[in-house]
Amino acid sequence: MVSRFFYKVLSLTILLPFMGIGTKNVLSAEQTVLFACNEFPPYKMENSESGLPGFDVEFLRESFKQVGITLQIQYMPWKRALDVARKGKVDGVCSCSSTKERAEYMYFSEPLGRASSGLFSLTSKNFELVNDLDEIGSRSVGVIKGYNLIEKLEAAGVQNVFELSSERQGLKMLLKGRLDFYYSYEAPTRYYLSQDGHSEKVHYHELSYTDYHSCISKASEGSEDLLKSFNEGLAGFGKAGSTIRFCENIADE
Repeated sequence: MVSRFFYKVLSLTILLPFMGIGTKNVLSAEQTVLFACNEFPPYKMENSESGLPGFDVEFLRESFKQVGITLQIQYMPWKRALDVARKGKVDGVCSCSSTKERAEYMYFSEPLGRASSGLFSLTSKNFELVNDLDEIGSRSVGVIKGYNLIEKLEAAGVQNVFELSSERQGLKMLLKGRLDFYYSYEAPTRYYLSQDGHSEKVHYHELSYTDYHSCISKASEGSEDLLKSFNEGLAGFGKAGSTIRFCENIADE
């Protein structure tokens, strides 16, 4: 689980130096925005046992606060979050990676951080290290619906793919031996494994390490100005990417 002590120390270390820093507010001071979030611990957590909202949520709220904007969050499955952003029913999604398809309906902020993604497999199966997706062959692999990881599987010609609704469903299938691999992001998967006491049962094969952003719906009124405002607020944190990497290292303490 995320250590409350380390979480608080980290938050204070990040936020205190920048409290009171003045920034030019591109939008009106009274504005409220609505973002869609998916459950993605330890970055985004709706009802965590510790009561902590997650590192990304903290950074988003503080970045918007710097420029006089109040952030409201609605949690929902990832695929639905993308759909409501596409239709302009929310102002954006809390965080996402940049893809060509998403760029058609969303603007991407400056990077919030970097995320590791790869393949999880049962330690008991003793698979050789997988360095690329095309090495999966005919073995089965599960992946969350709406994740851009699906596109990578398709590009690699992987055929035996199961699209899943949640991290917990993917891990349940993996632990029961119904999947050879579970393809996902390292941090949330390790978080759930640690919570359930299964960390030693699973091995992780990292395949990529990429930037992710806060993502603004182009269909939302004033979206370009909102992007500028958010980036101004985020700039107060300095090197956010290195901060997220540190968060990732302490997430399971």
